[in-house]
Amino acid sequence: MKLQENGMLRENGMSRDMCIDVARRMNALNARFYRENAASFSQTRRSGWPGWERCLAELKRDEGTCANPTSAVRETACHVLDLACGNLRFARFMADAGLEDVFYLGMDDCPELAADAALPSAWDVSLRRLDIVSALLAGDLQDELGTAIAQAWGGPTTHPAAADLSVAFGFLHHVPTHAARLALLRAMLEVTRTGGICCVSFWKFMSNERLAAKANATTRKALADLGMSEEDLGAGDYLLGWQDVPGAWRYCHSFDDAEVDELLSALEGVALPVARFASDGRSENLNSYVVLRRL
Repeated sequence: MKLQENGMLRENGMSRDMCIDVARRMNALNARFYRENAASFSQTRRSGWPGWERCLAELKRDEGTCANPTSAVRETACHVLDLACGNLRFARFMADAGLEDVFYLGMDDCPELAADAALPSAWDVSLRRLDIVSALLAGDLQDELGTAIAQAWGGPTTHPAAADLSVAFGFLHHVPTHAARLALLRAMLEVTRTGGICCVSFWKFMSNERLAAKANATTRKALADLGMSEEDLGAGDYLLGWQDVPGAWRYCHSFDDAEVDELLSALEGVALPVARFASDGRSENLNSYVVLRRL
């Protein structure tokens, strides 16, 4: 039995996901999109998101965390892992918030996005190029992160080779398949120290009537352009355009609360959700945020 949900198919009451070959094709599509549209995309992504304010506020509730630079308990530098760091705007947001003595490791597959970015000279900044989705689909992400962290933060230090804060903002919607999205969260938590914080955002563009209509329209056009069918995609998967540029398609997944619930349930015993809230956009609910503490 097949049912319609947000214009996409579901089978037998279970979410239908794309196959691995299509997942790789979607990742290649996104890589091409960002490579060819890095300048125009980055230009529209300069300011921080309102939800980040809440994330830092939640972090400051824990005395001694790296998000509280005035804490007397804080004795070591703050190690921050920023996955899919893009043009480094979250790093700039942290700098504007007054975070000092930061060891920052940003990872992305499109260095063009960060070409003109500047961070405080007092920070220890490491940028690594990594196709995160390819590593996920190959089952190699955890090893890749461990290697990058050891290279960036290794050597004689009293601080363990792990992140105090790991984040992935504006990226989960580019990760195809539920299994890969769960693997990403697990890998992030694995390289976050016990007691450390992991923050992620889940884009919910199909909850907005205007964006949903646009997503359905661009998906139909993109599928025809790419010689694909709706059945190739999973439930909640869409192809979005960019500034009416011909062929500028990118794969995006729209989350709902049930899916976020399922992901969090699979992390029980590994991390404790300390905050979950909606923010961003004119409706102030386009992103769902989760703040996790590593157990």
